[in-house]
Amino acid sequence: MKIDETSTSMGVQNAIRADDTIMMLGHGNSYGLFSKPDKRGKTDRLLVSGKHVQFLREKTCIGIWCHANLFAEEYGLHGLFSGMIISELQEALDYHVKADKDEIDREMLLFARRLGACLEGNALKDIPRILRETDYQRSELNDFNYGHLHYFE
Repeated sequence: MKIDETSTSMGVQNAIRADDTIMMLGHGNSYGLFSKPDKRGKTDRLLVSGKHVQFLREKTCIGIWCHANLFAEEYGLHGLFSGMIISELQEALDYHVKADKDEIDREMLLFARRLGACLEGNALKDIPRILRETDYQRSELNDFNYGHLHYFE
């Protein structure tokens, strides 16, 4: 079941209850996964937050957003989670990682494809290692992003 920015908290809860593996992708912070930003670029709501944890604890989770690992650690979730992932130029500047917008856009697309391919036939616990070892173009950006993937038992 897919949820999006129009989903209510109850809709998110029902979607989580409906599956054994929950994939959460987007932008966020240590408090959860953001809803889609408004026209001004402001995000005023968390689509997935601490109030959903009771439904996530018994699930296998895949959380790919900035600082999802901190969310998972805080609430004792298990699965595959990203730490900080540079997906925008300002983030590269903030974290002093040499990259331009074109490289970030290209590598984010490749990151998503590689992650998708790994999810097809590998145990979640092996994915951080496999992605780090994947033959990708060595760069500050890739070393940073691939180095911030975590598996929690």
